[in-house]
Amino acid sequence: MSSIASESDLRADEQAVGTPAIPPTWYFIASLISGLLLSACFPPLSWSFLVWLAFIPLLLIPPPSSWGLRLLVGYFWGYVHAASSLLWLNEVGFGAGWLLSLYCALYPMLWYFLFSAATWWLRQSPAPEYSGAGLLYIHALPRTIFLCFFAASSWCALEWLRSWLFTGFPWNQLGISQYQCVSLLQSAAYLGVYGLSFLIVFVNMSLSVEFCQALRRKLAQKGRRFTWHLLLCVLLFVPVLCWNMNAKMEFNEESEQLMALVVQGDIPQCRNWTEQEFQQALQVYTGLTREEALLEPRPDLVVWPESAVPAAIDYPEYAESLRQLQDFTQTPLLLGATNYRQDPVDPEEYNLFNSAFLLDAKARVINYYDKIHPVPFGEYVPGSKYWPWLVELIGMGRDLSSGSKYTVFDMPKGAKAGVNICFEDVFPEISRRFTQRGANLLFTITNDSWYNQSAGSKQHLSHVVFRAVENRRPLLRSGSNSDTCMISPRGEILGIMRDPKSGSYFTRGAMRFALPVRDDWGETFYTRYGNLFAACCVIFTTLSCAALFGTWFNRKKKLFEEISA
Repeated sequence: MSSIASESDLRADEQAVGTPAIPPTWYFIASLISGLLLSACFPPLSWSFLVWLAFIPLLLIPPPSSWGLRLLVGYFWGYVHAASSLLWLNEVGFGAGWLLSLYCALYPMLWYFLFSAATWWLRQSPAPEYSGAGLLYIHALPRTIFLCFFAASSWCALEWLRSWLFTGFPWNQLGISQYQCVSLLQSAAYLGVYGLSFLIVFVNMSLSVEFCQALRRKLAQKGRRFTWHLLLCVLLFVPVLCWNMNAKMEFNEESEQLMALVVQGDIPQCRNWTEQEFQQALQVYTGLTREEALLEPRPDLVVWPESAVPAAIDYPEYAESLRQLQDFTQTPLLLGATNYRQDPVDPEEYNLFNSAFLLDAKARVINYYDKIHPVPFGEYVPGSKYWPWLVELIGMGRDLSSGSKYTVFDMPKGAKAGVNICFEDVFPEISRRFTQRGANLLFTITNDSWYNQSAGSKQHLSHVVFRAVENRRPLLRSGSNSDTCMISPRGEILGIMRDPKSGSYFTRGAMRFALPVRDDWGETFYTRYGNLFAACCVIFTTLSCAALFGTWFNRKKKLFEEISA
């Protein structure tokens, strides 16, 4: 980087060329196109192939020289993507999707700012035949390769930051768009979702750089002819394809199978339940269970989703109905429900938990798991301890407590299951902790009825596919209104509940799933080491930013000395 031209030389060259200013409108058109292309990669459209090209409109247009305009263009790009992909969240009310997008847009904004700054700092003295700035100004191969790695690493570093900052929102990370591409999914067993995110940005960068090199050869009759960046892309795909070949995991027919009967009620969600809504949900779930539980093949386990019935599990009528149901089916029941428990510190206070319960044939609680990561502003309101009125103003009328124990349920046929409750399955660390504690099956019980018949449930499903691959465990997803399915350790969606007439995923019914129970699934690299790849991206990004800042500082210092001389 020491050979980078001085600021004064660059300005003199630009003035000599007569570089025309790019109208700000073009920046916003490019960011609009890129933002919409990114959103089209996720459900409901799921045009996942577009993600390999979605960055290009924004990468090809020369970055603004103004820091303020860089931030503004990056924020607009991020907001377009976030707001259009989170439209389903507005079903909750109060423009939740629009509001959350204001926050999510900060990360693409910061990435575009870093990318623009790196492009500006790495540029070389422009030849007279090229006007403008951007990738055309960077001719040296080491610099363009560095920029590709920096862009991909910094994107992953910011995705990692978004996954935990302010309790975390790791929703629609770039790699998630490939949830239906089983051959690429296998990288998650080693690198998590960040490996695919890195590869996607690297491919977009490489295509953009090679396009600029081709343009340079066309206009100036000079420049590199060998496509080194595309060769690098091929080399990066080699381990991904090798991992896919090594992951041909077939279910052993001779192994034990846990037959699970999953009930999906498809009942409209209510914020404050009434006695009529309670009775409706109770009749639907108990009725479907009674109809199916005694049919062959007999289930070893019945599964209901999160908050299947809108009442605490110890609500007298609910508890009595569960006793009668269990006496009839004689089958263990896994269900989600709220419950109040006495505060161990202050016995006069009672804490409300969102929990998963495993009941035996007599409706006794065998074990339970309290949701460790409740949804901010949905299940609890940050700061409510000091400002209780916030719960009613911007919350959902409740303030749930967090659990602290990663419970692994002992189930029939030797199954040991870790159960994610709703939003928890977008956090890979939770499923990883279950697996490390001996889980040979993973479950998700979720209530996506809040979002009606929108893309929310399908986007939610796309994340849980990665949890199965990361830990090489079968995963059973029990949805309240849609997308009840089973996912193989390779990420294949092997069965999904549909309406037999319309084919819609939004349906009421019950479905059996045969879950393979094995103790020899093994431990993946990801289960053992977690987000090691993301940590490497963070380190590389940090060191690169420090180096680039040092280059900028030395350039400014040299310019100041020249002026002062």
